[in-house]
Amino acid sequence: MLWLSVAILALQSCASTRVSDAQPNQRAQAQDLDERGLWYEMDRAEKLFAQSPERVKDPEMENYLRALTCELAPDLCADLRVYLFQNPSFNAFMTPNGMMGVYTGLWLRCENRSQLAAVIGHEIGHYRKRHSLENWRHNKNLSGWMTGIGVIAGGTTAGALATLGLIANSASFSREQEREADQLGFTALQAQGYDTAAPAGLWAGAYDEERANPPGMLSAIFASHPATRARRDTLQTMASTLPRFSETALSRGKDAEFLRLTLKHRRGWLEDELSRRNYAQSEIMLKRLAGFGYDQAALQHALGQLYRKRSQPGDWDRARVAYEAAIAEAARQPNRNDPKPESYRDLGLVLKKLKREQDANQAFKRYLQLLPGASDKAMIEAMLNTSGAPQ
Repeated sequence: MLWLSVAILALQSCASTRVSDAQPNQRAQAQDLDERGLWYEMDRAEKLFAQSPERVKDPEMENYLRALTCELAPDLCADLRVYLFQNPSFNAFMTPNGMMGVYTGLWLRCENRSQLAAVIGHEIGHYRKRHSLENWRHNKNLSGWMTGIGVIAGGTTAGALATLGLIANSASFSREQEREADQLGFTALQAQGYDTAAPAGLWAGAYDEERANPPGMLSAIFASHPATRARRDTLQTMASTLPRFSETALSRGKDAEFLRLTLKHRRGWLEDELSRRNYAQSEIMLKRLAGFGYDQAALQHALGQLYRKRSQPGDWDRARVAYEAAIAEAARQPNRNDPKPESYRDLGLVLKKLKREQDANQAFKRYLQLLPGASDKAMIEAMLNTSGAPQ
């Protein structure tokens, strides 16, 4: 912990809080003791994060994120690393040593590559302006960072996991820093031919979710990235001053690749989202995703799960409608003769609750026809032989 102690002393005695923009190979150019100490500790953290069970170890996804990052910041490409973490929160973070974390909950909410690029460009903006170091010198975030680094210093993957959310939430930037990062990210989008209207759509969805959050249930991005409504409005204004986005064969190809990778993990990400049990926010998010026009069967099934788990007045009927929509949507998919079997099973459970025994039995029978080796086969067969509602 020698570096940490020295870094604290250097921070307390530092006369200037202003920093210059990050340059390529900033690590070699870092001369100040506090910055070198910060890099040292965050390098240690990165080694643990790289081994974290929450890291999505999918080379295809990681290569995609890396290519996207290098496209937005070619001059900093060699200095930035991006990790995808399985976490349903709507968040991303950048550490001072060039490690960026993207949560699957953020990717899930992105409609296209432009929206994902907007957040990555924003985080690159924080790195380029070295906002974290600037805040250290202002002594605004010292307590959170020191606590986080103290946990990291324990040298265990469990410690790194416990610190992941802390680091993501401790990067509380000023409004000026947020606007600066937004502007840099927006400029990078424009330079690379992305849809500059896309970021406002993402933040409009975030604002709708934020308003639905009960007290104390804020997602990480709402805690560490304030003024969601202001960000939405600012991005809309910025986009309105530019020519309307014109789709090209190249942009269509990039969005097709984004969609393919999204669908690769989306159903698992939807399950993670529901595990948060923040149903008011999740309902708004799922209805927004339903407007994207793809993978409707999975989205309707997720809505059914939400209503069934929430179980408020009227939710059983809402769940029935959602499951029936999931079955109908799946049947319309090309090269698919039948929908997801679980939609039939869960529809049967809901129909049991609604005292529609005959319809429930038909749904259960269809489920067992589609999945004869189901692990819950005995339970379903027992319900077929009784008129009682499931517990």
